[in-house]
Amino acid sequence: MKFSASQKILLLLTSILFISFTTINEDPKDRLNVKGPLSFGNTSFKLSWAAKPKETYFVQEYLPDGESLNSFSQMLTINLFVSDIEVKNAVDQKINELTKRKKTDSVCHYDVNESPDGKEFIVDFLVSETMDNKMTTVEFNVYRYKQIDIESTKKAIVVYSYSKRAYGNEISTFLESLGKERGTYLNHMISSEVPTIKISDK
Repeated sequence: MKFSASQKILLLLTSILFISFTTINEDPKDRLNVKGPLSFGNTSFKLSWAAKPKETYFVQEYLPDGESLNSFSQMLTINLFVSDIEVKNAVDQKINELTKRKKTDSVCHYDVNESPDGKEFIVDFLVSETMDNKMTTVEFNVYRYKQIDIESTKKAIVVYSYSKRAYGNEISTFLESLGKERGTYLNHMISSEVPTIKISDK
């Protein structure tokens, strides 16, 4: 079966759920002209990992000082998909993915907010991982979707996201506090400027 370019982008959009890319770069290459540091709330995040998994897909991950990709508690991520697909289609793909996940992930929950002008969407969601019937990791995410213009004639979807994780014995406390802190995370994302992107892949 052959997929169109838009279908391929939608399939790639499903790959950014929950699990960070964990291959460590000693000196990550900034292909998006967003070297950082970036800020979210009162926390500063520095570029820690970058890759170009596909010709039309770029990803860069940012961590606070002292945190690692294998066991982070907070992360900012920029996913860029060079495509003319509509933002709503990208969001619908994420919702379909999360709806399916709810069947096997008892923690999974999501909410969607649309900007007044309909040009941006925020999807916040909670997911978990288990091992031997025991919950090992819980992650809360806030994904901000926006269509942008790049290189004058091309369009792209940028997904600017914040992730907050808890592991093992920390999970219960994390879930209890999330009810109060969720609004704060959403407000931080809404008030944040989506980084200005300029592809520099040389």
